[in-house]
Amino acid sequence: MPQEVTEAIRLEITPEWFKGAGRPRVIPDPLGRGSANIATAAIGLGRSILVAGSSGSGFPRETDRLMLSVAASDVAIALQRREAEEDARRFVALVERSPDFVAFSDLNGRVQFVNLAGRQLVGIEPTDDISNLHVVDFVSSSEEERLLNQCWPAALADRRWMGELNLCNFKTGENIPFLVDVFRIDDPRGHGPMNVATVSRDLRRQKQAERELRSLNESLERSVELRTAELMAEITERKRADERSRELQSALSHAGRLSVAGEMAGALAHELSQPLTAVANSANAALRLLARSGSMRTESVREIMDDVAGQALRAGQILRRLRDFVTRGKSEKKIEDIETLIREANAFARTGLESLQVSVTLAFDPRASHIYANRIQIQQVLVNLIRNSLEEVAGVPQAKIDVVTRKIDSKEIEISVADNGRGVVPLVVDKLFQPFVSTRHDGMGLGLAICRSIVESHKGKLWYEPNPSGGALFRFTLSSAEPTE
Repeated sequence: MPQEVTEAIRLEITPEWFKGAGRPRVIPDPLGRGSANIATAAIGLGRSILVAGSSGSGFPRETDRLMLSVAASDVAIALQRREAEEDARRFVALVERSPDFVAFSDLNGRVQFVNLAGRQLVGIEPTDDISNLHVVDFVSSSEEERLLNQCWPAALADRRWMGELNLCNFKTGENIPFLVDVFRIDDPRGHGPMNVATVSRDLRRQKQAERELRSLNESLERSVELRTAELMAEITERKRADERSRELQSALSHAGRLSVAGEMAGALAHELSQPLTAVANSANAALRLLARSGSMRTESVREIMDDVAGQALRAGQILRRLRDFVTRGKSEKKIEDIETLIREANAFARTGLESLQVSVTLAFDPRASHIYANRIQIQQVLVNLIRNSLEEVAGVPQAKIDVVTRKIDSKEIEISVADNGRGVVPLVVDKLFQPFVSTRHDGMGLGLAICRSIVESHKGKLWYEPNPSGGALFRFTLSSAEPTE
């Protein structure tokens, strides 16, 4: 039939023709001679149809329909066979390209197929005959009993078994670990089991990676242990260094207090001489009275001894203040009343300098009543700052010093010591808190360095700034604390 005729028929075919396959149709005769009779037959599941046409009036006869149906069946069979062969070729190509061990055998374990990668893995040449091999021949001798008594029965009964087995290389005898997946293949038409197949993966690289990972973990653990030991040693050494630093800090603070006490030694000697002289005079007077007789002797001796006791008590208070200030003391911190602390420090700082006409004003913020600190050390800071100010304002008209407390927030308070003296020379300001830097010609330059070290050991800050009204202003911060019940 000419191509233009078949094309003309093809253009006449509509979707309804597929639904009504087998029903005769009438279309215009493509050859221009009236009508043409068309017969159809479904191919396979009806996705395609076989079409035949004739201009004869009796077409299609019963014989024509029968022949058309037989032809459609033959076409369907041929198409199915082609699809099956294509599927088989794709499956074989997929199996041959697989890097895993792929094989199947009959139900008795006789090997029927091993893919190319599987042959290479177990040392079988591509041309070697495998028809006489049994599945047991592929596993190491230590795995034969497990294969026959566990793996194979499970695959036949439960349709699948998966686990690790050692296969044996036929050439080298090497035992190779495999992750084995054994499964049963059943007849798709329902006639029972046909074959047993396996897809097995070589685990050598994975095992090697696991060994390397374990080795790395062990090496890492050893490194961690070693580093931990080093860190512990470093921590221990750091603790020792911190302890030595605290000891040196304590010694330096003690030296600073001794220095201040040394500066005040002359004044203290003068101050102590007065009550001691009074004690000696009173004692002599008491002795003279005792040597005499008379009714007033007892009462007079009592009065003289009261005076002796008072003067001795005064000398003891002077010595106690000096001892408390000079002693090393303990470095523990506790809650202290800030007003009492500052008043004691001010009294001690002014020892020997009472002749100076200096007004010292103490102003306390009622919201900042207590601090968490070492009393002796903070008093040392205040004594240094106040005595420095007293010396700076010497000879200044209307000299004054202001010691003020101020609450910064719930955690910190500030203490400031301000004077209207000569102030600090600008060239010295940047080095003011460095050791051995002094603004006095006879100073050692350790006082302010020790003060800053003490304040910083209390987690606070100490700094200098010019007093807006002239002179010097020192501020430092401390931790605020509420007193315990």
